[in-house]
Amino acid sequence: MGSSSKAGSGRAVVSVHVDVAARMQGFDSAKKVTGAHRRLMKHYSSVLLFGPPPGEALLELVAHMFTEDEADAAQHLAPLRPLTAKQVARRCGQSPERIKALLDNLAENKRVILWMGKPRRYTILPLVPGTFEMAIVTPELARANSWHKRFAGLFEKVWDTGYITGYLGRAPAPLRYIPAQSNASRVQAAFPAEMIEELLAPYDVFGIAHCQCRVVTDLSGRGCGKPTENCVAIGPVAEPLLARGLMRRADRAEVIEAKRVAEEHGCVTWMMNGGNPREGNYSCSCCGCCCHALRTVTQFSAPGLFAPPRFMPRLDPAACVACGRCATACPMRAWSLEGGSPRHDAQRCIGCGLCVSACENDALDLIAVRKEGPERDYGTLMLKMLPAYAAASFREWLRRSVAPFGSGTKGAKP
Repeated sequence: MGSSSKAGSGRAVVSVHVDVAARMQGFDSAKKVTGAHRRLMKHYSSVLLFGPPPGEALLELVAHMFTEDEADAAQHLAPLRPLTAKQVARRCGQSPERIKALLDNLAENKRVILWMGKPRRYTILPLVPGTFEMAIVTPELARANSWHKRFAGLFEKVWDTGYITGYLGRAPAPLRYIPAQSNASRVQAAFPAEMIEELLAPYDVFGIAHCQCRVVTDLSGRGCGKPTENCVAIGPVAEPLLARGLMRRADRAEVIEAKRVAEEHGCVTWMMNGGNPREGNYSCSCCGCCCHALRTVTQFSAPGLFAPPRFMPRLDPAACVACGRCATACPMRAWSLEGGSPRHDAQRCIGCGLCVSACENDALDLIAVRKEGPERDYGTLMLKMLPAYAAASFREWLRRSVAPFGSGTKGAKP
């Protein structure tokens, strides 16, 4: 699908580059924007889904995800209200069999909507986190076709507007970084359960896949070349992802090795800031240039999605030779050389310890700065996050409501 242009009616017309192979696989896009696409765009822009404001970039992405027929059905999947194929068919005035086939292709093949239960109920998800991850994460890179490449470029176009910063505030962080494995000897004495091997020890089931953030940046020509297969689901949460084909089964040793290789290439590992062995966990190994969670900091200089670090680097000035390896290794640009001396920006630091690993003169050490650990379960984490995210959503709704009446604020970046 090509870029949109303006028709005489003032409405966007979406051109299309047809990929016959992708179409035969069930991946196709709209040839023109319809009223159904516009209604779907409003669903995705909902503050209940932490969505971007309506606009040409979002509309183009929606028209790429849904053909005209698919949009005609999916427009009835309003946020947070799952429907069966029969319910959607009644609203469309079409046969349940035809609507079910359309919705199943969207859920199982394109992976841009979610199904659940028996009989199946379908719903749209937030653009991120949700649609973006499901559409792109994969155990096999060969699955990507021209549809995925176009999706990647259009998603990046929406992301680059910076809309996500409108939802970030002082909520408890859903993610946390853990120290690099190469610093195990420095950390274990103070925090014996803070290294990847020990955090994985209670689990026997693992799923692994190629990281959606890095795949999207690779497909859109902005990738950094670091390893991609290090997105992991751990324990009970892995089973449904394995069943849906979003990940492949792996063992603990393979996961640890994938994390080690990622670290060697300058990536650092995160896990959810909650959970327990009964619930499981998620983990990825990211970089500041590709990871969308980290790009809230590196790209937009906005509050991040990560808990304050439990560890921070400490510099021994007497041992430092100002070689700059710490600055080169840091994924967050927290280290820099100013006037021939290293400078550390604690507000950008995530405590990963890659700078400590990179220092060949033992001028850096990793020290504990706080004892607060992750929440004991996801329920507690969500309850703590909910008030702040509700307030942020309300502020974003209010901003959009008053924007048309302000000067130059309509469509402005948050």
